[in-house]
Amino acid sequence: MDQKKLFKNIFIVAAILLSILPVIVTFSAVLTSLFNKMGWYVWIQDLVVPFESRLVAVLVKLVGIKGMVTSNQNFSMVLQRPGGELIPVQLSWNCLGWQSMILLGLTLVTGLRGNHTLLSKVETLIFGVLGTFLSNLFRMAFITSLAYYWNRVAAMIVHDYFASFIALAWMIFFWWFSYSYVLEGRMPHVEKEVVKV
Repeated sequence: MDQKKLFKNIFIVAAILLSILPVIVTFSAVLTSLFNKMGWYVWIQDLVVPFESRLVAVLVKLVGIKGMVTSNQNFSMVLQRPGGELIPVQLSWNCLGWQSMILLGLTLVTGLRGNHTLLSKVETLIFGVLGTFLSNLFRMAFITSLAYYWNRVAAMIVHDYFASFIALAWMIFFWWFSYSYVLEGRMPHVEKEVVKV
């Protein structure tokens, strides 16, 4: 009976995710356009993108791809095929997963309310930030590998929808895991009786 209820809940969550995915992708495009106009992304592009490009190059090496970070303004890394052909890959500030960090922040505001110990809240926060960072690296490495082993069109299609799906799936797993194993309730405050002699 418990397994049936679990599968029912998973099916409901999957249905909701699939129905709101186009809205999330559209909202992300609107936010990206807004940030592009304001120019707030420049420091991310200059400081964070080269660092994360190096990490993606290390990850794709695990699946047999030689990736090299470049200083070219049009792309941030190149993938080298065995014959020497170079495939340019553009990792921009918008690819890094800032949307999922904002989503994490919004869920932390509501998810950490309640009677939990401060230490377990800090552990949840660290787990959330690190997990979101790593899920974004996995997503970028996966899409880069797809462009290398398959083609750019497939990578772009997966890029637009897979990113949102990974972020939402991570959030569901993160909160399930946090509430199940990380967050601890505070001990109820017990008034001590004062005995007068």
